[in-house]
Parts: sequence; structure tokens; C-alpha cells
Amino acid sequence: MDWKDALPEIVTQPGSRLRFGEPLAKHTHFGIGGEATAYIEVSTRNELSALAHFHRQWDVPIAMIGRGSNLLVSDSGFKGISIRLVGALAKLEMEGNVVSVGAGLSLPKLSKTMSREGLSGVEFALGIPGTVGGALIMNAGAWGSSFGDVVRNVTVMDDTGSLITLTHDEARFEYRCSGLDTYFCVTGATLELEPGDAAIITARMQAFYKQKVETQPFAEENAGCMFKNPPGDSAGRLIDISGLKGYRMGGAEVSTVHGNFILNIDNATAEDVLELVAYIQDQVREKTGVSLQTEVKRLGFDCRNI
Repeated sequence: MDWKDALPEIVTQPGSRLRFGEPLAKHTHFGIGGEATAYIEVSTRNELSALAHFHRQWDVPIAMIGRGSNLLVSDSGFKGISIRLVGALAKLEMEGNVVSVGAGLSLPKLSKTMSREGLSGVEFALGIPGTVGGALIMNAGAWGSSFGDVVRNVTVMDDTGSLITLTHDEARFEYRCSGLDTYFCVTGATLELEPGDAAIITARMQAFYKQKVETQPFAEENAGCMFKNPPGDSAGRLIDISGLKGYRMGGAEVSTVHGNFILNIDNATAEDVLELVAYIQDQVREKTGVSLQTEVKRLGFDCRNI
């Protein structure tokens, strides 16, 4: 029996969904990428645990893709199982200022709900179109705040399907990274937020969002900031002074609004993006002496660093 024949026996919950040959371009904000051999929306921890066992039993690659907001998928797709967490894995529960969140919960929903409840600490997240799981792994942030700042602990699943609770320190949060991507999956976290006035918190959240809309591209398909900011500097500034705004390769173009965004403006391929990324890195290094490192995750590529 092939693993594709065995997989339907694992995905059985009413809130879950399994598709074969699913175009991942439909599930990424870049709108780029070939097919995943299988795509699953997983709605329960038991089902996720069964998939961890399945992964070990069949030695099939598995990738958690969340909402695909920070992801570049290869044109040849992903030869494995791509997973999005939904249902019970995207819940939110509150007890005072302590909030339990599932990894599949969207960041905009978290930000808006907390502002209504008068809890501060995630106002910056309204303009980040990813999930809690992705924010934890990447330690996502904006406007001087990072997601790890408000985390009390994180729950992860190992490749045996067992749940492990990690303290804030054990999660090893750093600038735009953490130690969480070594586990099979992040399933959720406990956040500790600051009580405050709901109207003030909401106004601050909306101000952050307004500033983001005014300074970053929103209409075109993209994967957010392509490069990490070097210490004490801005990747966007370095790209701008290197004269690269508006530079285009194939269907991919450096945003004229913010240089740290690469846009899919005309059916760009992943190869278009890779070539443009490499060109930007070369030009910025040549003109400024700074080596830019990518922030966007990639899936389906063979050992190529971008």
C-alpha cells in the first residue's frame, strides 16, 4: 500500500479536509507554487498526533503552512503533506489577562479580539496576515514589538505525537526566529497581556494598521518582508539606496512603496523571485557592504539558500 492510499484512514474528523494534488498557490499570499501531493486541514489534536505517527511510519515529508503569509513555494510544488491547523487547533480562551491561543488562530482575529477585551500587547499583529503558530516560530513583530514578548509558554508536539509545554526561555525567541521549528508542530501558546482601556488599545491598534497600509504594499500578492533587518538598520532602506525599487525580473518586482517587499505582479514564478532575491543581495552587498538574509520561509526547494 502506498502512503497516499493509507492517508484517508487518518483524516476522519468532520472539521478536517483532505485533498490530493492541491495547488499551493491557492494557499499562499504570494500566489506562487506548484502542487502539494496532499493538503490537509486538521481540526483536532488527536488527528494531528495520528499524522505525526503517520509521518514516522511512512517517512513522508510534512510541512505546516498556516495561512501561507510568509512562504515561497517551489514551482514544482511540495512532494509531501502540507497541513493547516483549523477547528479546535485555532481556538482562543481567556482567563483574566492570560490568554490561551491555538496555533491555527489568525493574528488579525487575535489582535481585534484582545483590543475589544481591553488587553494590550498584540496591537501590532492586526496587519500581519499569518497565524499564531507562524508568529511563534518566526517571532513575528512590528513597530518595536515581537510576539515572543507576550508569551508565557508554548505547547509543541514532537514526532511521536506527544505534547510538550515549553517555558518562554525554552522557546528561545530571538529576532525573527525561535527554537520551535525543531519540533513536529507548534499547537498553541499561553499569552500574558496587559489590562487597559479598550478604546485606547483599539485606537493604538488602528494607528499601527493605518501606518502599515500607508507604508507597505497591500493590493499586490506578496509574502511580507523578504529580508531580515540587519542590526541597527533597515533592509528596505538599504534596498532603496541601492536603487532597486521597481526593479523587475519576470513577473516579480521590488515594490516601489517599500523596498523590502517583492511583489507578484504578473504571474511570477518562484524562479523569478529567487533570481530577484539573489540580484538584490548582490547589489546591496556591492553598494553597502551588507549581506541581507531572507526572512520568508521556502518550501519544496532542494538545498538552495536564498
